[in-house]
Amino acid sequence: MNVGLTFEVLLYLNSYYFGLFAVCEIGINVVKAINQPLPSFGTDLGILLGVCVLEVFRVIIARKGNLTEKWWSVFAALLFTVPSALGVVYFLLWQSFVIRFEYIMCAIQLTLQAMEIFFGILVLLPICKTPEYY
Repeated sequence: MNVGLTFEVLLYLNSYYFGLFAVCEIGINVVKAINQPLPSFGTDLGILLGVCVLEVFRVIIARKGNLTEKWWSVFAALLFTVPSALGVVYFLLWQSFVIRFEYIMCAIQLTLQAMEIFFGILVLLPICKTPEYY
């Protein structure tokens, strides 16, 4: 099994899924703000904007690092996964009102991120290994 290819496929899938996730979250938050005026609407949109910027930056760095086999960019992408996952956990658990569709979308996003962390670590192992000269 080619770990780099699996990591690249996960990043490609996540780039499209996160676009869908962000659009759905914006729509859900707007509908929630119209139906039930929540005091945390600005906070929710601010966190969503931050997660969007971070996730786009993370996916671009991870794809470049995977293709060029640069260990520092894959490592940086893995580090950026932590705040991105915390933002998704905010929408999953800490938001004032969570609907079931939002719960499912956040769970899928967290699963994708967990798989990316696992395969990203597996990609880092051969990249960081010192070369052997015969």
